[in-house]
Amino acid sequence: MKKQWLYFLVVFALPTLGILTWWGLFSTAAIEVTERGPYRYAYLSAEGPYSKLVTKRGEVEGVLRQQGVELKRSITIIFDDPRTTDTDRRRARTGFLINDGFTPKPPLEVDTVPRRRVISASIKAHPVFAYGKAYGALLGYTEQRNMTLHLPTVELYDASVLTVEMPLETNP
Repeated sequence: MKKQWLYFLVVFALPTLGILTWWGLFSTAAIEVTERGPYRYAYLSAEGPYSKLVTKRGEVEGVLRQQGVELKRSITIIFDDPRTTDTDRRRARTGFLINDGFTPKPPLEVDTVPRRRVISASIKAHPVFAYGKAYGALLGYTEQRNMTLHLPTVELYDASVLTVEMPLETNP
């Protein structure tokens, strides 16, 4: 019986733990108060579950590639708190940062996030873990300081690093 446990550990448990560690299971988000932006981005709007944003971002990527654009960091603007907004009523924008001189063709739209003071949570991890850990760190930071989550948040993803930026002040 002891040999079976040893085989289980060597063949399954240790490799699985190694992969999960590599994916960032034990990573923690770094919190920073700083100024960020401006960000100019091409996007498509989305309404519904945030889990579907990956598909919408893929649409933006396809259109930008057809227009010969070299992709930069992806960006997602989250307008509604999933803790208080019904899934089918959640609003977001998703796309990619673009250069000032480029104007994408429809159906893409363009907008800019101005320079502003934010609380930033950054983590290098697989998206399966990154989003929960980054937002968890932001919520923990705000709870410790008797603050509330301010929306919209800006999510930037590049080279396995997710950065979530929450504005320090709410927009009027």
